[in-house]
Amino acid sequence: MPSSAPTVPDVRVVAARLALAAASAAAVLLAMSLLHGVSQGQFEVVRPAADMAEQLVRNAIAMRLELFVDFLFLILYGACFALLPAALAGLADPRGPIAARLGSAALLVTAFLDAAENAHLLSALVTAEQGMPLSQGAIQWQAIASQVKFVASYAGLFLIAFALDPADRVERWLAHTLRWVQAPVGVAIFVVGPPFLRPLYLMRAVFFVVGLLWLAALLQRRLRATSGPVPG
Repeated sequence: MPSSAPTVPDVRVVAARLALAAASAAAVLLAMSLLHGVSQGQFEVVRPAADMAEQLVRNAIAMRLELFVDFLFLILYGACFALLPAALAGLADPRGPIAARLGSAALLVTAFLDAAENAHLLSALVTAEQGMPLSQGAIQWQAIASQVKFVASYAGLFLIAFALDPADRVERWLAHTLRWVQAPVGVAIFVVGPPFLRPLYLMRAVFFVVGLLWLAALLQRRLRATSGPVPG
């Protein structure tokens, strides 16, 4: 008797699992930054090269652990958002698929810049550990790449909001949050003074965790609405 073909998971199941995994990685990053008192955020701004080198060497173990988790995080969220246009298909509004594809593309650009930024920061750490001077120009590049990365992510999430169903209460609230909360808070980080940076950094980190969990729940609700319980 011929064996049955293996069941291919629904793209919404895969995307939801990736979103959950990415949320877990983001939560670990947040916990590590709170526990160690150091995070990549403090190296994403222009600062004196000698100061950056001293901070990197002093926090070398914590930074290596954080970069390890962040590389995994960008792989997970990159894969999730690559699948998202297919996972969100079915909205009657013709703008939905276009917005989902453009948003997904922007978030893949985010993942690419995130990887480049992590690789550059790891290179700076190795350079500093060997006692070699860091380039002030390279530090400026790091800050620019970080800002462009975050702008791409804010734009991508803003676009994805238009691929959500306004008739569904959960999706409508997520769309409002993506449009009118995450982008303004994120852009404010670029221009506010130091007293406000830490709470805004914390808000952004918490939003990434909650937003990915929200996305996973949304995809599971869509699947249940069309095909019964979500497979475990």
